[in-house]
Amino acid sequence: MKSTKLMSWFKPFFVLSIICGFALTATAQNHFPATVGNTWVLLSTDGTEQRTYTIEGPETINGAEFILLNIAKETVGTGTVAFDKSWVTVAEDGEIILHQVAFDRGAFGIAEATFEPPVTNFPAALPLGHTWEIVTETVLLLVGAATTTSSLEVVAIEDVETPIGVFKDCVKVETQRKAVTAITVIRENEFLWLAPDVGPVKFQDTNEIVFDLASYNLVEPPPVEEMPVVEETPVEEPTATEETSVTEEEPVVEEDMMEEPMVEEPTVDEPVVEEPMAPKTYSFDLTLEPGLNMVSIPLMPEESYTAKSLAEMLNATLVIRLDTVTQNFIAYTTLDEGDGFGIDGGKGYIVNTPTGEAVTFTGTAWDNQSETEAEDAPAAPTLSTHKNTWAFVVTSNVRGMQADTGYTLVAENLRTGTIATESITSDVKRSAAVWADLNRKSVVEAGDKLEIALYDEHGNVVSGPFQRTVTTADIRNAFLSLQLNVGDVQPKDTILAQNFPNPFNPETWIPYQLSKPAEVTISIHNVAGQLVRTLDLGLQPVGSYMTPATAAYWDGKNAVGEHVSSGLYFYTLQTADFAATRRMVILK
Repeated sequence: MKSTKLMSWFKPFFVLSIICGFALTATAQNHFPATVGNTWVLLSTDGTEQRTYTIEGPETINGAEFILLNIAKETVGTGTVAFDKSWVTVAEDGEIILHQVAFDRGAFGIAEATFEPPVTNFPAALPLGHTWEIVTETVLLLVGAATTTSSLEVVAIEDVETPIGVFKDCVKVETQRKAVTAITVIRENEFLWLAPDVGPVKFQDTNEIVFDLASYNLVEPPPVEEMPVVEETPVEEPTATEETSVTEEEPVVEEDMMEEPMVEEPTVDEPVVEEPMAPKTYSFDLTLEPGLNMVSIPLMPEESYTAKSLAEMLNATLVIRLDTVTQNFIAYTTLDEGDGFGIDGGKGYIVNTPTGEAVTFTGTAWDNQSETEAEDAPAAPTLSTHKNTWAFVVTSNVRGMQADTGYTLVAENLRTGTIATESITSDVKRSAAVWADLNRKSVVEAGDKLEIALYDEHGNVVSGPFQRTVTTADIRNAFLSLQLNVGDVQPKDTILAQNFPNPFNPETWIPYQLSKPAEVTISIHNVAGQLVRTLDLGLQPVGSYMTPATAAYWDGKNAVGEHVSSGLYFYTLQTADFAATRRMVILK
């Protein structure tokens, strides 16, 4: 069990011997065409992870020329991409020879290995039962030396069905890998299926995540069966006895008297207008676990999905996307009005399906992704339970917002101290603050207390803060909803604020807030300590009294209605368990 945690970072490094990484054959049954420019894209069955293989080069290193196989391993929608690079050559008989590798391992640095002498990476022939072995030595930051032994075997020849078609007589190669470091020994098991003259069509990693071929491009397409050649009937040459003798004095025929040979008029081919072929429609089955899942849309539908239509299709309570520009999460819940945001191909979305669903996507291959978008696509496994809520939304229908004023919804989990925010304006009917952890660590649990408040653009609380306890129903829906009204303030503390304006003449407002209902009086004294005026405000409910419409008002007069003179004065707010005093100045 201890080795399980290490596998997350050792796995990419010890993929040196993954056949889909290095299989480039040049035999009659070419299972991995090595033409520069060839590309294969494999997508996990849950639509969240993508493996892109490209043949690049040739590259010259230290005077030697190599082909570069570049493998991009992506998590759809997160922009997280890891690259594995292998430099190989192809022998005349089709054997693939591995010379060196360089894998990006994040905090563990670049894992580099050079094979001296070079090793057989992929044999020319792949008969059933054939075995071979690759041993790799390298050094990683933090863990030091690592030795990986990969034992490979052709275990089956079988047909493989993918979303884009069925491939016959595919070679199934099993890789059993043993990685030894000073810390631990890790064992992994993977499978790769290669179709003749096509390349990789299916892959299963050590976590049993299956990747199917989603698209591919071969610079040199697979050979097609040639049409039989129709032999022409030979024309017999005349024999010598049949030849017509020609006298030396053969009459000369005038050119203009000669019969003009019939010359066929050249035919001009009429342009053939081909009817555009309708894109082929495929189907893709996806099983969602109860709770939170990360998905991407494997096929382009006839009518584009929106957050609302996707939620309806999946019976989901919410859909979350990552804004790659701001790196903020944006949520749509079933309480929202309208269709929400658009759903694009090649991007990952977090969805919550309380009961779990088996759904079938239908459509054609995506054609609206730029190359950059395809490279930025990311993913995450769908496995999740209600006990591990790694995404959660606080959503509110905010009322009373002023036009042209910015607000910020802030939600804090008082148990963990983590904060989620959302910037909103008056043209937004519903706002949502999102917690999400793409490593699938819990962000909220039933029983957690959340404190929610709405701030204006000056940093003042204009609604809340309110405390809400997360229930099991909230966990099931993966969101909590509440109503916020601008002006409905629930202060944590009772305070007396500075009067405004100050200095003043002849009137001023005295702001304050109450954390609980109280009988409130404000007494005003002069610099000699003499009582000038008492403002009896009576019983006031919990709230913030900070605006001219709500704050205590003083007209600058004493108890008998006379205007007081210029100078320094003190005002004191008094409740049953609170008292505070501040200064103010009258200037005339």
